[in-house]
Amino acid sequence: MASEASEQANRAEVDPKRFVVISYLLLGLVLAFFLANVLGRVFVEVGIGQGALVSGIPLSTPPFLLGFALALGAGIYSWVNPRIHGLALEVATELKRVTWPSWEETRVSTFAVVVASLVAAVVLSAIDALSLRLMVDWLPWFWEKL
Repeated sequence: MASEASEQANRAEVDPKRFVVISYLLLGLVLAFFLANVLGRVFVEVGIGQGALVSGIPLSTPPFLLGFALALGAGIYSWVNPRIHGLALEVATELKRVTWPSWEETRVSTFAVVVASLVAAVVLSAIDALSLRLMVDWLPWFWEKL
């Protein structure tokens, strides 16, 4: 049983291109900040980290702008490339078909995973304790008797 909100979201006809554009923007921002951070560290390692490159512009600006320019270029390339763009549209179309679980289903599934994890932890702890006793106490005692 899907909740009313998920049923309404599944019925809504949202263009998959909208999801693709939002994903490109979010991934582009993440990539831009990542590249800016990496380039900032590279600039410092190379020795460009001393002083301002341009009067009045802080040092961190060149890696920041370069990172954003690289991310923008990657985004434009991905959008223009028909293979990548087609794959992104296929993924967005498939995501529209997903029926998300209700809160009750999520709660029950989470409880089952927690219980199964606890049972596995107890079983593995028992095996570990038994193997410790076997190797540390019983096998040396048995070896002495031979």
